[in-house]
Amino acid sequence: MSAIVLRKAAFAFALPMAIAVASGSAIAAEEIEEVVVTGSFIRGTPQDAALPVDLISQEDLIDNGSPTITEMIRNLNISNGNLGETNQFNGSGGQGNEGVATINLRGLGPQRSLVLINGRRHVSTANIGVDISAIPSIAIGRLEVLKDGAAALYGSDAIAGVANFITRENFRGFEVRGGAQTFEESDGEYNFGVIGGGEWGRVSAIAAFEYEYRSEVQLRDLDDRVRPFADNPQGGYSAIGNPGTLTPTPGFGDLFADPECANFGNTPAGLCRFQFTQFDNLVEEQDTYKAYAEVNVDLTDNVSWHTEALYSYMDIPEWDTSPSYPPQALFGPDRLVTIADHPGLQDFVNTYPDLLPAGTDAVYPIQRHAGAGGFGPDGSPRSAVRQTDTYRLSTALDGTLFDGELGFDIALSWSKRERFNGGVDMFVENIALALDGLGGPNCDAATGTPGQGDCFFYTPTSNGLARSAINGYVNPNANPDLVAANAIIQPWLEGELGTESTYELMVFDATFDGVLPIELAGGQVGYAIGLQARDETFDLTPDALNDLTVSPCPFNNPVSVALGNTDTLDCTQSTLTSPTGPFAFLAGTLPQSTDRTVYGAFLELGLPISERLNAQLAVRYEDYGGQVGNTIDPKLAVRFQATDSIALRGSVSTTFRGPPQNYLEGRGTSLNFIGATGAFKAVDTVGNPRLGQEEAVATNFGIIFDRDGFFGSLDFWRFDFTDPIQVENFNGIVNQYIGLGCQVGGAGEGTPDCNSLSDRLTFQSSSTTRSAAALQRIDVRFVNGGDITTQGIDWFGQYDFETDLGMWSVGTQGTYTDEYDVDDFLTEEGVFLSAGGDFVGNLNDNRNTITPIVDLQANAFLKFSRANHRATLTARYWGEYEDEGAVASLQDIDDMLTVDLNYNVSILDDRATLNLTVFNLLDEEPPLTQTDLNYDPYTHSPFGRMIKFGVIFSI
Repeated sequence: MSAIVLRKAAFAFALPMAIAVASGSAIAAEEIEEVVVTGSFIRGTPQDAALPVDLISQEDLIDNGSPTITEMIRNLNISNGNLGETNQFNGSGGQGNEGVATINLRGLGPQRSLVLINGRRHVSTANIGVDISAIPSIAIGRLEVLKDGAAALYGSDAIAGVANFITRENFRGFEVRGGAQTFEESDGEYNFGVIGGGEWGRVSAIAAFEYEYRSEVQLRDLDDRVRPFADNPQGGYSAIGNPGTLTPTPGFGDLFADPECANFGNTPAGLCRFQFTQFDNLVEEQDTYKAYAEVNVDLTDNVSWHTEALYSYMDIPEWDTSPSYPPQALFGPDRLVTIADHPGLQDFVNTYPDLLPAGTDAVYPIQRHAGAGGFGPDGSPRSAVRQTDTYRLSTALDGTLFDGELGFDIALSWSKRERFNGGVDMFVENIALALDGLGGPNCDAATGTPGQGDCFFYTPTSNGLARSAINGYVNPNANPDLVAANAIIQPWLEGELGTESTYELMVFDATFDGVLPIELAGGQVGYAIGLQARDETFDLTPDALNDLTVSPCPFNNPVSVALGNTDTLDCTQSTLTSPTGPFAFLAGTLPQSTDRTVYGAFLELGLPISERLNAQLAVRYEDYGGQVGNTIDPKLAVRFQATDSIALRGSVSTTFRGPPQNYLEGRGTSLNFIGATGAFKAVDTVGNPRLGQEEAVATNFGIIFDRDGFFGSLDFWRFDFTDPIQVENFNGIVNQYIGLGCQVGGAGEGTPDCNSLSDRLTFQSSSTTRSAAALQRIDVRFVNGGDITTQGIDWFGQYDFETDLGMWSVGTQGTYTDEYDVDDFLTEEGVFLSAGGDFVGNLNDNRNTITPIVDLQANAFLKFSRANHRATLTARYWGEYEDEGAVASLQDIDDMLTVDLNYNVSILDDRATLNLTVFNLLDEEPPLTQTDLNYDPYTHSPFGRMIKFGVIFSI
């Protein structure tokens, strides 16, 4: 990397560098003599103007109210589709990642944005990239974002750019921070941090600790997050509730909503629709503990040793979700209930004698075992655990040899991320036994008598439900005996499951730099060469109950065969069935364990062609081994100082990204809403050993103007992808299966396309037609998809001026994405799934792995400082976009403009700083979208006006 002194820096919060204007406040104890800009490994070569780098300093963060990592990344104009807030209903990244924060440069996917800590790699996951929530914000000195392709220097996953978190290595003294913020219905969010640093001769060190707490905020406490069905038919509504809907036999196919449906707070729209988001949270209760320390030793005048360690623990003790999940198989023999054999249904028919047609002798209850009544006697949601442990240890020798002729940097870095996701679901076999009167924790199904002794019937209709947890309604037609039996059975119906995923990274880096005996008009040619080896391991360990190698079958008790609930306990004997595990909704998964080593080498040249023209030339070789192979990727960056005020810059590079190891084998499972079925289904993403690498060409051209207090830049950028790594579109598979008539007896049955699509689908064993209604789960594969092209412009402008009142800065920054063009989506065999197109300005909900891409993101700011007072006013804008798959009233998504106000004052002889920030001063609500949360959590903040107070004290 190039050590240079910056005169100006454009950064993502669109404020001037605070070190240039800040008074001698508490943060001034940290002197920074030079800024190391991400993008070059040649020391002393001024490459800054040739590279589009945004910078956020520690002071900038303070002047923006010391935002959390999540808030900071949301405000990056160049980052689209970020993970941050809870988004458990999106299977393309959000699901199962509560408490996670990511950077997604250009909306190309967080796995294509390389994240570094002090210039070193940090452990990354295959699907969401680096979880930056583990980094303590109090230890961050600055964030540098390189916005063009950087694979030639940093490796294959730097396609969209690099985000480099650099710590406060030069901090000396002791600093304490505390803050609290609140918004509507929140009990508050709090943070506390402490950092200390000292120097003892040749040794210096810093140590930091940070604690963050977030209180639970329920969706149903916020009016705009839970909407009527007429406003948004996807707003957390399920066709399968409790109370639910009955379909009788004979006459199968007619639907009859439970008469108590509306009274319990459900929506009777043909079906008794249950709004499960009444039980979900906007914010989960969360505790996060972070610690960081580093030691720096000057071993000699020219050689130093650096060691750093990081640990983070994130705990969500009660991640809330629906009181129960619906069964994916609704019409098997295990769900059929004969009225004459079931006392609960007999009581229900006697109470509502005109509901079902005459002659009805049996029904299928389209129902979940806990719904509007909640779970348990207190009517609560179901809860599970989310926990993340992150570890990092890095050590390096850095310096010069031979009287400064040769620079070197040799490092070894290790990082590890362990994530546990818990869950609760209903056993297929237990609900089947309970519908037959053999339910309960003490019932012996082999010897017990239905409905006698310790064996109970589960009643699936409203007469077994006493009270609504949604609106407090008390059911006058509830049968106390049935309610009591259901209360005994309900906990027994469920089981706990969990999965632990572990990613581990070990990296060896060796970099050498100096100057060559080649003199150009602008000076000597600089060089850097480097070697890298990185070992990547991944392990997925499911609990026994959701491990398909241990618990593959939904039925395990021979009594289930005797009762006719299943034909066999062998769940692999028929082409109509496959191992799904014992649970009714959450599908089982397979354990995985992968390991590989990637080797790389690079060469960089700094070419001072003249006093006004310099260039950077780099090339990297990287070898993944196996079938993935190797690549050579060059980069050329040029800066031309046209006049004293105007500079031109440009770069072009190729890049290569090999598939993550767990994309080549194994299987991961998520739940996704399948439009054709109107329900969530299990989607198995299956590893593909034939998967190849993706390649891209990245270009950037810009102009910089710097004169008389004004600094501005304008950059055009473009990325052209070939064979991008994608996942087959699950909705496309189902829609094409239906559209081509692939079901038994359909027009397309037996054709090559239908055979290919049928191989991706699993139906319930009782299905003879293999229709969409009987669909249980979908297999999708990682594939090399069609080409992607995206392009746009970035701008930054800032004018600084001084008046008698004080120092002022006014400016703007933004990104306009002009194109995000994607080819048609196909299966690996080439079967058409869905049309491509230009997806910029679109929500892209469940559209492969593409996240929302807002075409225009911009902000404008005004900053004032005088003596010990500083104030900042920032307006942030997200443009309009569309949702082509929504109902007509929700296809247009409105723009959003928010205004933040921040005030800082230094007191106690500049030893303390008080901060008051009002985020979203005008209390703007996010625009309504056709999503389960009724807003776009990848793009907008749902919190309305937030008020935050902070204190920084240093000695």
